[in-house]
Amino acid sequence: MGRLPRPGDVLLWVGVVAWAAACAWQSWTPSGLSWHHFATGASGLTGGSGLAVFADDPELQVGPLSLVVAAALGDGERGRVTAELLMAATGPLLLAVLAPLVTGPRRRLRLALAALVLLPGWTVLAVRWGHLDDVLAMLLAVLAVRAVAARRPLLVGLALGAAMAAKPWAVGFLPLVLGLDRGRLRAALAAAGTAAAAWLPFLVAAPGTLRALRPDVPLIPGSGLHSLGVRGEFVPGWGRTAQLLAAPAVALLVALRAAWPGVLLAAVAVRLALDPQDNPYYIGGAAAAAVVFDLVAVAWTLPWATLATTVLLWQPFVADYARRLDSTSGLAHWWFTHPAAVGWVHLAWAAAMVGLVLSTPRRSRLEIDTPGGI
Repeated sequence: MGRLPRPGDVLLWVGVVAWAAACAWQSWTPSGLSWHHFATGASGLTGGSGLAVFADDPELQVGPLSLVVAAALGDGERGRVTAELLMAATGPLLLAVLAPLVTGPRRRLRLALAALVLLPGWTVLAVRWGHLDDVLAMLLAVLAVRAVAARRPLLVGLALGAAMAAKPWAVGFLPLVLGLDRGRLRAALAAAGTAAAAWLPFLVAAPGTLRALRPDVPLIPGSGLHSLGVRGEFVPGWGRTAQLLAAPAVALLVALRAAWPGVLLAAVAVRLALDPQDNPYYIGGAAAAAVVFDLVAVAWTLPWATLATTVLLWQPFVADYARRLDSTSGLAHWWFTHPAAVGWVHLAWAAAMVGLVLSTPRRSRLEIDTPGGI
């Protein structure tokens, strides 16, 4: 018979869930601003283009797992609302997955502060915008972190492969397998096999699926890529390739030289630095990657990386975006009228996060391990 939870833990998780609900409520009107992409893709997968869905609509920019999940959630308003509720619930779930890896006398306080800082940004991603692909990729990556700590290489590989099946840029998380002391090759092969099983049917049925990795995405002045000097109406053909190569390369350096739980943060930082867009929902994935670093890689009480991420990447929201310059004032108005400065802020954040991760010494595995397994 299992041990009853301690009153302090019950109070902690009741507070986390209540705070998640409050953040979701605040982001609810309007909500699901990007859900139409998933509804369209799911409809194409199940009743239209089938395995040619990515070739027919390369602007989807998601993975097959995301479309399968979207289709399973149902269509219309009911499907959207169901998706938003479930995605809102993933915020507390992320923290619950990481909780056994958080040690020390201030464990509850650290988790409470992490929830306080993480969940507002997470619900921007999960509820306000409803980006299922990013939610799935980050949730699966956090599950992979837990599996690394538990020394379960097969689960690590399956989780990472599924993350890549949800969103291609999750390839940047692959160096996480180096956090294992044994079974690294098995984990890498499982990840590659899982991702291939998801993508190959689409590539074989419609070779044009490869275009989904190089869509014609507008290059906006507020992006890090624009601040780095790249110009043009759309991102160059090498832009997405650079993201898919640079993120795992920097993450590999982190895995080899620093604390492996920083792999997620480094990969996301590089991805956002090289992105042609400046989308508000990016804050959710970045904050989730930062909270992994704060809770597992270091022992400080306040989640400094998550706090910095939430503050620097937070963007003002206006329901009438076309009239944003007329309907805003103060900092919000500054944000919309100085896109070039915003791009440099994002680049500075990315550089600071990579530098922070690389400067973090390795921690003893015994400090973060959970009970072992196969």
